[in-house]
Amino acid sequence: MLRPPLFSAFLLAAGMALAACSPAADDTANARSADETAASQGANGQVGSGDTPVISARTYTSGTISIAASGFFTINASPELNKPASLSDGGYTWIQFGDSGAQTPNATITIGEGEVGATIGQGPYTATGGSAECSPKIDVTAAAVVGHFSCTGITGYNNSDGSMGKVNFEIDFTASS
Repeated sequence: MLRPPLFSAFLLAAGMALAACSPAADDTANARSADETAASQGANGQVGSGDTPVISARTYTSGTISIAASGFFTINASPELNKPASLSDGGYTWIQFGDSGAQTPNATITIGEGEVGATIGQGPYTATGGSAECSPKIDVTAAAVVGHFSCTGITGYNNSDGSMGKVNFEIDFTASS
């Protein structure tokens, strides 16, 4: 199910609030245990075709992304990982590259509650694709989340004039904890 872009922003804000309230911990052993449990339950640490991986609570300290979008708007960029906005907690994961809503290129990967999605944007332009539209491939280990999205015919939106059009985009990313 595709959620409105504001819902993703709400989830990002809620996740940041949760992170601020929870104790800071660099508990790699617990992360490894949770991820190994997920793999033993049949997730194999990978997602595709609508599966949702289980990702242990963690923050992300490094990462890279490549965004290539064409159609209604164009992006060819590799924004930096937004460390304060990137975390996994309570069954949800948000990995943010760049600053959401900024004039510069940005992307948010959202994983949780049976959904895997990606939102890309630059200036007034945004496009959001979920599992059904993008065929995501996600690999989760105790140290990283690595993924690929290939999204075709996604509706893009220009919030400055309300216009819409079709966007195709490819994302490759790595986020390490």
